[in-house]
This record gives sequence, structure tokens and C-alpha cells, in this order.
Amino acid sequence: MRIASFVGQKGGVGKSTLARVLAVAAARQEYKVLLGDFDLEQLSCIEWSATRLRNGIEPDIEARAFKSLKKLRKSVQDFDLVVVDTRGLADELTTDISQGSDVIFLPTGTSMDDLRPTLALARRLSKTRKIGNKIVLVLSKVGRSQRLLETAKETIAEAGFE
Repeated sequence: MRIASFVGQKGGVGKSTLARVLAVAAARQEYKVLLGDFDLEQLSCIEWSATRLRNGIEPDIEARAFKSLKKLRKSVQDFDLVVVDTRGLADELTTDISQGSDVIFLPTGTSMDDLRPTLALARRLSKTRKIGNKIVLVLSKVGRSQRLLETAKETIAEAGFE
């Protein structure tokens, strides 16, 4: 079983959307996928999965709510891939999930308001034991401005990430 996590310091940067895209893409490749929803207030992935099921949308994506990595690990051994969607808050749970993940996606927009907190979290996580080079920054909600995109890429590179 592999764990791919989508984490971030703030909401609205595309964590849930990208987690769902990965879950669907993997399921279409015949992986047995579970979407783990750690945002217990919104449960947007749970609701998304239920809506797909009600409307007969394939592939079926099972989603479950979790409040700890330990509970997730106890109940997911039958899956090839667990895609974790976290809440828009970087806390101890974010660190635990990141340490237990095979890859950690940090979505960010191109504005400095999005990049600053994302890069701060990436720096913090990269210094944490067991995380190292598992971090992948993902530019999302890019828009049409080539200048903003290039500036965002440069800012990420200057911070030591790709």
C-alpha cells in the first residue's frame, strides 16, 4: 500500500480537487484506491464520493473519514493506494500524515499570498525526519498570466524546490 497526501497551510488551493483527480486516475488504471478525508468539519471528499455513487459515476471511489494516521493505517491494508486529503491547516496531524506518506503534494496558486505559506510549510516539512525529498509542489489554479506562472516557478526554485 502506498500513501499519497495532499497537504497545505490554507484552504482553497486545490487539495481536495487534486486528491480526487489522482484517486480517479489511479482507479481507472485498476488500482484499488481509498480516499482518506481528514477534514472532519467539511468532509468534502466523503460527500463527493457519495454523490458519485448516487449518480452511478464510474469508477467507484471509496472515501472514509479519519482523524489520525494510526487509524488509517489499521484499516487500509486491502488498498493499493490511499489518497489523503487534509484540512487547510498545518499542524501536528499534517506532520504525522506527511511522515507516513510515500509522496506529499503541496498545491499552491501563483500569487505570493498562496506561495509564501506553502513554501514555509514545505521548508518546515523538508526538515522533518522521514520526509526529506518526498515533497512535490503543485501549481494549481494557474490562470492565464504567463508572467505570474514564471514568477511562481522562479520563487519555488529560489526556495530550493522544483
